[in-house]
Amino acid sequence: MSGEQADASRRQALRVDSLLHRCRNLRILSTLPYTKIEFWNDCVTTHPLQGSRLSYLWRLITQAPKYDLVFLTGGERIDLIYLAFAGLMPWMKTSHVIADAHWQKAHGLLYALQYLLLRMGRRLTAQVQPHSDEEIEIYHRIYGIPIDRLRAVPWGSTLTGYDVSPASREERGDYLLTGGLSFRDYETLFKAISGMEVQLQVGLPSGAQADALMKRWKHTSNIHFYTDWSNAQFIRKMAGCRMFVIPIVAGLTRSTADQTLVNAMHFGKIVIATDSIGPRIYIRHGINGFLVPAESAQAWREAIRDALTMPVEVQRVICERAAYSAQVEFNESLRMIRTL
Repeated sequence: MSGEQADASRRQALRVDSLLHRCRNLRILSTLPYTKIEFWNDCVTTHPLQGSRLSYLWRLITQAPKYDLVFLTGGERIDLIYLAFAGLMPWMKTSHVIADAHWQKAHGLLYALQYLLLRMGRRLTAQVQPHSDEEIEIYHRIYGIPIDRLRAVPWGSTLTGYDVSPASREERGDYLLTGGLSFRDYETLFKAISGMEVQLQVGLPSGAQADALMKRWKHTSNIHFYTDWSNAQFIRKMAGCRMFVIPIVAGLTRSTADQTLVNAMHFGKIVIATDSIGPRIYIRHGINGFLVPAESAQAWREAIRDALTMPVEVQRVICERAAYSAQVEFNESLRMIRTL
């Protein structure tokens, strides 16, 4: 650990101590699945998403009035449905925070439903936490959330409990890696990769969407699909890859791929991503990674070639900066501190 990292670690430890003191007399209920972090467990009582949806709603409705504050998971529809119902209950006074808010604007009746749910819960909503400063204006404009109730909390790594040691000689390989299905623009990336002298490994959750994607590109010899990797296996592939690439669809109103990006940066990988809301939080183009314009196969091809052929010393510096960003500026514990 460098001196700069050690100083950052000490400052973070002081923030945790302050947080524990401030939370000491507060009763906080949380639906966020952050139980791997010790100080988080010391501050909150976790309400896990278990059982039927109806029983989950009932438990939240009956438990929330006993607490001073409730954290809800912004990515869980059931949590937002609960908040809408709770907002209609005049006896419910507990303040609520919607953390990890990452919402893509729907259309027609679905958008009306999105807006209505957030409007119904507004009386109890003390704060909404998207990942990016960009989303503050977007969520204010699209969903009518007051600016003073929006606060950006960047995502962080999610590697606690996994093997984060450097890749062994057997694990290292001359391949590019990508993965996931949420708002991914694989068509553009695959067009760029096709015909290049690189190998791309793609980790996908199994299902109809993955099957359709693999069927369309099964004849491209340098793209290899895997639907049987566990999270731990995917993380070890990150540790061993030469470069990590994240293609994202254009026109999003939310961040996406945050944890995947930061996890790859944690391992000191060169990360190339579409210039989108999420990647712009973490990647400084040419400093700790690279951003490419949306929907441009040519731009992807050039970015990959440039990254592969840049001088070794330049690659080393970018990789070190990427690791520093993930391990110090956007680490998992810091995200918990910012959330609380």
